[in-house]
Amino acid sequence: MGFNQIRVRIHGKIARIEVCEIDFPKLIEKETREKIVSKFKKYGFTYISMDLQGYRTGSMNETLVLNKKL
Repeated sequence: MGFNQIRVRIHGKIARIEVCEIDFPKLIEKETREKIVSKFKKYGFTYISMDLQGYRTGSMNETLVLNKKL
């Protein structure tokens, strides 16, 4: 679909999409959203979300650090 960098994290029935901030406008275009939602719904996801922090390396480690502090 022409994104520079993309990743999808799966949280049960939620698909969390990470793209570079520069691609935010493209991701939220109506036609693009409809294609993405349709495809992910076919895969069985209930919710499809966009990570507002954008694509970043090591983002899964954030939960590890948080859990250590708790």
